[in-house]
Amino acid sequence: MKLDLHGHTIHAAWALFNSRITDAYYDKQRTVVVITGQGAIMNEFRAWAAQHPHIKSWTQSPQNPGSYKLLLKKG
Repeated sequence: MKLDLHGHTIHAAWALFNSRITDAYYDKQRTVVVITGQGAIMNEFRAWAAQHPHIKSWTQSPQNPGSYKLLLKKG
């Protein structure tokens, strides 16, 4: 799954992120690519990912710092 948060407000992006990651977890998806862009959402993203109960780990793309690949926990 790919989730593009670029262009959303911080609050809207946070709500969409939480909702879609939870949906992906219950759909038994293992990875999600999240596009944050390189602004305020990118600055908040690590805290969001660290606090989400269904995210096992994440890596930032070396080619695009505004893109992350998430590994979800097994459900």
